[in-house]
Amino acid sequence: MVRIHFSAMCVGCTFLGMASLATIVGLWTVQLLPSTGTPAEPWNEHRLPDTLVPDYYNITLWPRLQPNIHGLFVFTGNSSLVFKCLRETDLILIHANKLNLTSTDGYVAKLFALGISVAPSIQKTWMQETTQYLVIQLKGKLKAGELYELYTEFVGELADDLAGFYRSEYEENGEKKIVATSQMHPTHARKTFPCFDEPAMRAVFYITLIHDRGTVALSNGMEIEKADTVLDGQPVTVTTFEPTKNMSSYLLALVVSDYTNVTSANDTLIRIWARKKAIEDGHGDYALNITGPILKFFENYYSVPYPLSKSDQIALPDFYFGAMENWGLVTYRETNLLYDPVISSNANKERTATIIAHELAHMWFGNLVTLKWWNEVWLNEGFASYVSYLGADFAEPSWNVKDLIILKDVHRAFAVDALASSHPLSSKEEDIIKPEQITEQFDTVSYSKGASVLRMLSDFLTEPVFVQGLNTYLTTFAYQNTVGEDLWNHLQTAVDKTGTVLPLSVKEIMDRWVLQMGFPVVIINTTTGQVSQMHFLLDPETTLESYLSRLVNYDTENWERLLNQLTENHEVIPVINRAQIVDDAFNLARAKIIPVTLALKTTKYLSKERDYMPWQSALNNLDYFYLMFTQTEVYEFLQNYTRKQVTPLFEHFKTITEDWSHVPTGHTDQYNQVNAIRFACSTGVDECQNLTTSWYRQWMDQTNHNPIHPNLRSTVYCSAIASGGGDEWDFGWLMFKNAIGIEADKLMSALACAKDTKLLERYLGYTLDASMIRKQDASSVIVYIASNPDGQTLAWDFVRRNWVYMFTEYGVGSFNFASLISGITKTFSTESELEQLLQFKSDNSEIGFGSGTAALEQAIEKTKANIKWVAENQREITDWLMAESA
Repeated sequence: MVRIHFSAMCVGCTFLGMASLATIVGLWTVQLLPSTGTPAEPWNEHRLPDTLVPDYYNITLWPRLQPNIHGLFVFTGNSSLVFKCLRETDLILIHANKLNLTSTDGYVAKLFALGISVAPSIQKTWMQETTQYLVIQLKGKLKAGELYELYTEFVGELADDLAGFYRSEYEENGEKKIVATSQMHPTHARKTFPCFDEPAMRAVFYITLIHDRGTVALSNGMEIEKADTVLDGQPVTVTTFEPTKNMSSYLLALVVSDYTNVTSANDTLIRIWARKKAIEDGHGDYALNITGPILKFFENYYSVPYPLSKSDQIALPDFYFGAMENWGLVTYRETNLLYDPVISSNANKERTATIIAHELAHMWFGNLVTLKWWNEVWLNEGFASYVSYLGADFAEPSWNVKDLIILKDVHRAFAVDALASSHPLSSKEEDIIKPEQITEQFDTVSYSKGASVLRMLSDFLTEPVFVQGLNTYLTTFAYQNTVGEDLWNHLQTAVDKTGTVLPLSVKEIMDRWVLQMGFPVVIINTTTGQVSQMHFLLDPETTLESYLSRLVNYDTENWERLLNQLTENHEVIPVINRAQIVDDAFNLARAKIIPVTLALKTTKYLSKERDYMPWQSALNNLDYFYLMFTQTEVYEFLQNYTRKQVTPLFEHFKTITEDWSHVPTGHTDQYNQVNAIRFACSTGVDECQNLTTSWYRQWMDQTNHNPIHPNLRSTVYCSAIASGGGDEWDFGWLMFKNAIGIEADKLMSALACAKDTKLLERYLGYTLDASMIRKQDASSVIVYIASNPDGQTLAWDFVRRNWVYMFTEYGVGSFNFASLISGITKTFSTESELEQLLQFKSDNSEIGFGSGTAALEQAIEKTKANIKWVAENQREITDWLMAESA
C-alpha cells in the first residue's frame, strides 16, 4: 500500500493518507485447529525429532570433473558430524538423499562418544527414501548432555539436475568445461552429505575440497590452505577453508571450476567470479563496483557490521533460481550478475543491482538471523525484496528505483492475492513439512506481497523506528533462529521507546496481514466522508470462511472528477498515483465493483501521457484483455484502440531521440521507449515494423556489427522474427547458440515470437534436449511460446503429452512447474479449456504436480473466473472499443 498526498481534486486516491490504520487493516479470523491422526514411526515423519542437535561438521568432498567408466560424473566424500544429545534416545535420524553410503561391518555409519560415556552399538541402519532419512537404530541409549560423533563415507552423482552438489557445463574456445557447483536451498544439502537438514539445525562447517590441479575451489569461508598431492594415482589439489559461522545447512556453498575473478579489498574482500572470458571482457566490473557500496549501505541500515571475512559472488551457466544467498559465496545465474555495456540493457543493469542488493540483504536478515521454519519464508524473502530497492537506490540514486516497487511488487501481489486460491503469508508450521510443500512457499505471495506489507510496516512506523527494531532483533538473535513474532516484539519495543502512537500493537496489526490471505479495498465516499473497507476478491461470488468483510465502493462523482483531471491536466496528479488509479480501476472492474468501461476510461488520457509508470500500469492491465480476446472478434478493436493511444508515444520518442539515433537519458524514459516500440509494432504501426525489420536485416547482413541498441534488442528481435520467416528465425537461432548470458536470454525469448507453427513446434522439441536448451531455461521457453497466440495451443498440447516425462525424469530439480502451469494456462477462458485443465489434473493425479500444485489450483480458479468475466463483459468492451477507436 502507498501513502499518497495531493490535491482535493484527487481525494479518491488518498485513501491511505486519510483512513486510519485501524480502518485499513480490518480483522479476518483465522482458526488454528489441532491436527489429528495416528502417531507414526519417527522415520516416517518429515520433521526431525527434538532429541539431537548438530555442533559441527567436518566434511571432505572430491568432485570428479570427468565421467567414470560407466559414463557418470560422481563425487566422493566423508563426513564427521559432532552432535549433542538433548534427550535420551536410541534412534538417530539424519537426512540423506540419493547418496550411496559405504558399508562397514554391515552398517553405513560409525558412532563414537566424545564425553565420558561409551557410545552404544549400532543395531541396524537403513535408508528411508520417502522421508529422505538415514535411520540408525542403537542397541543402547544416547545420554542427554553428551557429545557424539557420527562418521559416514559416501558416493553421489554429480548430476545436471541443479540440486545439491551438481554439474554445470559450458563451452569456451570450443572446449567443453565442467563446473561442480551447489544449490543446497531449501532441502538439498542432504543430497551432498548426511546432515540435519532443517534451518534451525545450525552448525559450524569445516570444509575440505579435493579437486583437479589447475582448478579453483570455493566455499563459504576463505581458503586457508592449498596443497598439491596425488590421490588414487591422480594429481589433485586439496583446499581447506576457514570454518563457517554457525549457520543453517541450506546456506552451504561449494564450487570447483577454472574461473577467474576481479577483486576489491577495502574493508571487506570482494571477489566476482565468472568464466575467464567474461572477466577478461569486464563483465564482472559493474557487480564489483556496486557490491562494496551496497554492503556499506546495509551495514549502516542495520547498524551491524558485515559478519564475514569476504564476499564472493559467482556467475553460473546452469542455475535454478535467479540467485542464492549462500553466506559468503553467493551464486547467480550469469544473466543476473554479469553486465556487458555493449549488449546489456538498462533493465539488465537494474536487475543486476537489485538482485545483488536482495542477496546481500540476506547476509544479515536470513543468514545471521534465520527463521526457524519454512512456514515463514515470506518474512525472509519479502524483507530482502523490499530492502533490495533501498540498496539499489543507494548504488544508483539517479534511477529512482524505489518507486518501481509499486509496479514490480505491489501490483503483482494484488493480481495473485485477489484469488480465493491464494494463501496467507504465514502458514501453520505443521502444514509445510514435505520438500515440495516447502518449495511451493517461494511464490509471488511470499516475495511480492511480503515486500509490499513490510514496506507498509516501515512506512507507518517510520523508517527510524523500523531500523531501530531491526537492529535490536539482529543483535539479540545473532547466530540463532527466530519466529516472526520475535521481530514484531522488537519493533514494538522500538515503538514504545520512541513514543510512536499506533492504534494497535505491531503484532495485532501485522497478524491481520500475515495470518489471512487477501487484502482490503478501502473506499472513500467524498460526498458523505464515509471510509470503509472490504476483502477484495476478483470473483466476488467466492465465499471464504476466514474473513469478515463489507462491500463498499468509490462514489461515482469522485471517479468522474478523477477522470476529468486526467484529461484536463494529468500532471497535477503525481506519477505514482496516476499509475495507481489505473491499476485500482482495472482490479475493481475485474471484481465487478465498478463497470469495466470506467476502468477503460482511465486509459483514454494516455495519448498525452509520457511517463513510464502510468503507461506500464495500463499495459499490464490491458494485457489481460489481450489474453482473453486474442482469439475473438474483440482483438481487432483492442488493437485499433491501443494503436491509437500508443502512436503519439511512439512519435514522441522518435522526436526526442532524433529519429532513433540515441536513447533517452532518463532511466524510466528508456523503459517507456521500449514500451512505445513494442506496442507500436505489435499493433501494426507500419513505420515501427519497417524500423525493426530494417535493423534486424542490417544485423543479418553484417553479423559482426549489431546496430540495435541493447535496450531495444528484445523488442526488435521479437518484432522482426514475428514479421519474418524461416530465414529470420534460423539466423536468430544461430546467434542464440553463439551467445551467452544476457544476449542469449533476449534471443531465446524472441525466437518464441515466430508465427510459423512448424518453427514453434521445432523450438518446443528443443526444450527436452539439453544440448539445445539448457534445463534451467526449458520451462521459460515453453511459457514464451505459450504467450504467443500462434503457439499457445501447441505449448499446452506439448506439456500434456510430456508431463510424466518432464515431472518424473527430465525436469526434476530444473523445471519451475509452478511458472510452467501458470504461464501456459493464463489465456484459458472457455469451457473447453477448463475441461482440458480438469482432465489434466485427473490424468496426472497419481504422479502429482510437485511445486506446481498450488499453481494448478489457481489456474483452475482463474479459468473459471475468466469464463465468467468474458461472458459478462465481452459485449460491453466491444462496443466501447469500437466507439473509442473510430
